[in-house]
Amino acid sequence: MSDLILHHYPQSPVAQKIRFALGIALADWHSVEIPRLPPKPLLMPLTANYRRVPVLQIGADIHCDSQNIIRAIASAGHANTLFPDGCVGQAMALAGWAETAMFDLAVRIVITSAIGTAPPEFIADRGALYFEPDWTEAGMKVALPAVILQLQAHLAWTDDMLSATGFAIGSKLSYADAAIAYIAWFLRGRWDGGAALLAPFSHICALEEMLVGRGNGNTTEMTAEAALAHANAHEPATPTGIVAGFDAGLQLGQQIMLRQRGQTADPDVYGRLRYLDDTRISIDHTSPETGAVAVHFPIAGYVVSAAAPL
Repeated sequence: MSDLILHHYPQSPVAQKIRFALGIALADWHSVEIPRLPPKPLLMPLTANYRRVPVLQIGADIHCDSQNIIRAIASAGHANTLFPDGCVGQAMALAGWAETAMFDLAVRIVITSAIGTAPPEFIADRGALYFEPDWTEAGMKVALPAVILQLQAHLAWTDDMLSATGFAIGSKLSYADAAIAYIAWFLRGRWDGGAALLAPFSHICALEEMLVGRGNGNTTEMTAEAALAHANAHEPATPTGIVAGFDAGLQLGQQIMLRQRGQTADPDVYGRLRYLDDTRISIDHTSPETGAVAVHFPIAGYVVSAAAPL
């Protein structure tokens, strides 16, 4: 069976970014659907307590965060389609900008607009993940027009960028296009005002339509229990060592903690340092459900520090 196992749920915008990328790559992959809200008892044993989605599993190697997931998919034989002509740096930089400049604004718009209609527990959970600790529903509603104006400005720049060829980089589809299209997909599908805001930006809309039409690759359903058993039947296949130019004084095998950037309710992640380079950090983790797994994170966007031994 395919080595690519994606843990996700259909409504997740970040998972849709990865699904668009799998469609660009025409990849074969297994789909494991997980709950939108905690607890996630069939996911978090794999991830050392990391709760966000999507998560990519390849045997007993568990890749967290879309930055890391896309590099793992590329390394599994899809580099030429996701990063044509060696555009890795350009595509990753554009994707990082889209996430911090546009997606954060889009999340505020969608969640604020859903107040009063979405389940209160969903609003509370997502607010704790994405907003300031002292956020209030009233304050979010007051700020909403200014947030929409900010996003509109970024959409205008992005649409102009696409105007030359219809693609983010050169004249070929790449991961950078998925990183733009998913924001349009999210706004259109989850906010009543999304279609109207997007309508003037014809190049963004055309790119979104292209990727929706292309599909999400070739998918086979898999149960979460089967994915856990799959991890237990394998061993991590990724390397060990420290090859970063700056290692922050960390040592191989040392207990470390990873914390999501910013002020968020995400739980901290603990494990023993397995690997460190300039862009990726990996920890060893063991659970009864999975046996020994390696859990991989990007460096960008995470605070990494030594932790007291458990």
